[in-house]
Amino acid sequence: MPRRLFHTLDGLRGLAAAAVVLCHTPLIFAASWSPVGGYLAVDLFFGLSGFVLADAYSARLDAGMALSSFMWKRVLRLWPLYALGLTISAMATALAIAMYHTPASKLAPFLPALFYIPWFGSGQLLYPLNYPSWSLFYELVVNLVMAATWRKLSNRVLIGIVGLSALGLIATAYFYQSLNAGFFWSQIPGALARVGFSFFLGILLWRVHPRTVSSRLSAWVPMVLLGIGLALHPSFVPRGVQDVIEVFFLMPAIVWMGAATQPTGKSLAIFKALGAASYPLYTVHVPMLALLGAFAVHALHISTASVTSLQCLLILGGLMGFAWLLSELDAAFRAQLDRALASLRQRPAGIAPPIESTP
Repeated sequence: MPRRLFHTLDGLRGLAAAAVVLCHTPLIFAASWSPVGGYLAVDLFFGLSGFVLADAYSARLDAGMALSSFMWKRVLRLWPLYALGLTISAMATALAIAMYHTPASKLAPFLPALFYIPWFGSGQLLYPLNYPSWSLFYELVVNLVMAATWRKLSNRVLIGIVGLSALGLIATAYFYQSLNAGFFWSQIPGALARVGFSFFLGILLWRVHPRTVSSRLSAWVPMVLLGIGLALHPSFVPRGVQDVIEVFFLMPAIVWMGAATQPTGKSLAIFKALGAASYPLYTVHVPMLALLGAFAVHALHISTASVTSLQCLLILGGLMGFAWLLSELDAAFRAQLDRALASLRQRPAGIAPPIESTP
């Protein structure tokens, strides 16, 4: 039986990635509007990841798929675009070092980060050159835990993990007055609570989600709910309280509805495009925003503070188009890499490849 494609979940992932971009845009363009709860998109990412990975790998893990094989597939899926975003940031930093006497030590985190190793030097950021990468680090950590313990992850165990993580989320929201935590070393408990709750709840939702598509619910309903949840904040509700309510109830409901619906017609193309652009957008948006800011100041002689919210939305559209193109290139690159690795695996052991003679 072919694996079902969750196109609504793809669209949700794209909208969440756009919210993250808007959340970071004011760091460069100060006048830009940003969704006040845009950082909760990361909690949705973790939930979607648990759901989709359970659907994609449950049969293979049940059959005894090796942990090394699983992790290799996950690293291969994430690394090329992750490395691209890191490299763009490193090139921009190198340019700043050459032109503006920025300390050369700013490039020190690059090499370890290429291997997903967080920075242990000065400063608290796990990935100073491309700070959104913190969530990819925890993504790989929780992927490893899932694969290593798959046969022991009964529903009871999942409920226990989710329950303990829920207590951690409440403590995080109380301590930081929000759930916007995880990118600093000092915030490790908050990061583990966020990924532990949403990822393992995603697996649990996959186990109990409806296997049929609802014909009475539009795929746009969870999209609208996500937009409202990320953008609105009633003044009478403390931010930390709203974050906990949304992560506990709204995000799981959105995943559930997304899994139970499918876009049709023109909507299908939109959801597919959003899904394709989501991961490359997440990995490259911070260095690209920094480059655009530098270009505005030094080439166009425009103050970044004068860039309007409307112009920032146009920048977001351009970044999404660029990200969609990157997704196509990434798919082609990984397909070539898969074929090359398959060829190496099929070569008989002990037989060296033929040596080509030089002309």
